[in-house]
Amino acid sequence: MFAIATFVLAVLGITVAQMPPPGAPPMSQPLESGACLDSPRPVPKVLMKPVSRAMQLVRVDEVVSTATMTSGQTIGFLYTTADGGTWLGQRSSVYMSAANATAINAVLASTHVPGVANNEFPPQSRYGTPTGYPQFFRVQIPPGAMAALRVELVPCVDWPTTRPLPDPNM
Repeated sequence: MFAIATFVLAVLGITVAQMPPPGAPPMSQPLESGACLDSPRPVPKVLMKPVSRAMQLVRVDEVVSTATMTSGQTIGFLYTTADGGTWLGQRSSVYMSAANATAINAVLASTHVPGVANNEFPPQSRYGTPTGYPQFFRVQIPPGAMAALRVELVPCVDWPTTRPLPDPNM
């Protein structure tokens, strides 16, 4: 009986210790889960090399199609880095269809930054061999272009501005 009472008090003490103080805002969902779970990169990871604070992700938005055949489908992700740059990326290959790939390539062709060699997503592997091609492309989406591109951005995850970014080398 004493052992059961000790166990109950220990569990109660741990539960109370983990509760936020009264009046504190509720904790938000973890940044590496939720609607963007099929995104190749989570917040606040570095988007790609070189590893620097400027390349850390501070926001991920879903690129959702409004076109007829793919209406409502997530076709890719728009990543915002700490330096304010925006990068377009496909979904993880498991979730991509040929229609989604065609749709995200149409968005990329219209919004890619001039001087970027590729204006469509290259394959990540060819005949099972990794190609090493870039997976993310720098884009500039002009205001009001979403309707013409037949997409909309749906906020997915955002790094809190009041919270400092962790060391990008970790």
